[in-house]
Amino acid sequence: KEAVASACRVLAKRYRGQEVINLVARVMSIPEVANIDNDTIDDGIEYTYEKALYTEAINALHKYGMYEEADQLYAEGAADGHLPWAVIEDDDPSVLKLDLHGMSAAVAHSAICVSLQKETARSTGGGAWDKDVIVLTGTGRRSGERYRPVLTTEVQKMLQLKFVPPLRALSAQDNKAALKIPKEDIVAWFDHQKRQKRERLLAVADAMRDISS
Repeated sequence: KEAVASACRVLAKRYRGQEVINLVARVMSIPEVANIDNDTIDDGIEYTYEKALYTEAINALHKYGMYEEADQLYAEGAADGHLPWAVIEDDDPSVLKLDLHGMSAAVAHSAICVSLQKETARSTGGGAWDKDVIVLTGTGRRSGERYRPVLTTEVQKMLQLKFVPPLRALSAQDNKAALKIPKEDIVAWFDHQKRQKRERLLAVADAMRDISS
């Protein structure tokens, strides 16, 4: 695991993002990977070999600004069941809830991007986006994740600095470990994404087709 993670970091540092994606895919295709012993952390959360490698690779890509490649890797990892899908079901049709528990900051960034791409694209096909987004960050205690847990302040900073245009993140009144992104900010962000029309988004979209709610 450490050897593969080290290779991902070296490739990312050289801005060879596609090779990071190819390396992870190659490792995941090895049948013996599924038989490697996994760890169980304090909260009973299983920390798998696959999750560790996806997280390390996404962390490396994110560190050197290759966000589109990181998004593609998150989408593929979520589609294969190795990374948690951020969208959670809720009875309130006026909100979309994203759960970032157990994610590193880099994985959380990609989880938000990919989840919003999928949900807004599906929703706006029949009309304008009309949901606020609630982001559940957790308190950072007993996260079950070996990487530094995502905290509310980190997510707020990330939404301001790494999203174009920036997304406002307001503290939810009834939950200190949750943030609310106004629906008008989501609309502005999605419109910007559509104008960009980057080829990498097509690869992300292909992976997202395999993600079920």
